[in-house]
Amino acid sequence: MPASSLYRLAGLAGLLTGVLLLFNDLRREGLVPENAFTECIAPLPAVLALYALTGLYLRVRDTAGRLGLVGYALNLAGVAGLLIAEFASHYVFADLSTDEVDALVDGRTRAGFLVIAAVFAVGVALFSAAFWRTRVYPRWAVALYAVGFLLAAGRGAVPDSVVSLGFLLGSVGVIGLSWTLRRVAAPRAVPVAA
Repeated sequence: MPASSLYRLAGLAGLLTGVLLLFNDLRREGLVPENAFTECIAPLPAVLALYALTGLYLRVRDTAGRLGLVGYALNLAGVAGLLIAEFASHYVFADLSTDEVDALVDGRTRAGFLVIAAVFAVGVALFSAAFWRTRVYPRWAVALYAVGFLLAAGRGAVPDSVVSLGFLLGSVGVIGLSWTLRRVAAPRAVPVAA
């Protein structure tokens, strides 16, 4: 499979990530009903984001340098951790009482969630800084990605409205980055010999 096909698929995964993150944010804000279906799909953006981040990084790996590699690795680890947290929140905690969830999220679990958030935040910052330097992706998309997901990483420590704004901005940033990845990977028209 040619690299351009992999980039297009990663771009599609990123577009779906952004749309599903927006959907999840609407659910958190009560604008989309909370039900078994919306709970079940909540972790999907993190699954898709793993592939999207890989495609976004591979497209610029030659110009992103070590900063890009470290940012990618930490961002990927943070998203993988968020996938675990989202899965636990929507598949494990969903059937437990509030007291049981509070007891589970106390102590080591809370510390683990904080480490995940910190790794994700550092990864987002470094990943975005490397992308900013490469100038391959639109700077507005890189900035929205960075600001949005740094705000969202504060979940539990900042007001829900700040987290919601972060997911909104970050989602638009992911969509912009992914659209660009799909566009730059699109096959170019080959002139036909006359």
